[in-house]
Amino acid sequence: MEPSEAQYLIINALTTLDLLGNTFYDEETGNWYINTLSLILPIAMILQNGDIVPTNWDL
Repeated sequence: MEPSEAQYLIINALTTLDLLGNTFYDEETGNWYINTLSLILPIAMILQNGDIVPTNWDL
């Protein structure tokens, strides 16, 4: 599965604002996992439809 246009727009915006850390795109699920410099949303998932969902991973 390829990333959606909505996902690319979000990734490009976060990169432009210099808020993006590490990223990983899961081709099986179509979800893009991101690390941001935001204290509110440090680790999240960008779904195919562009929704951004926080994750509860323990670091």
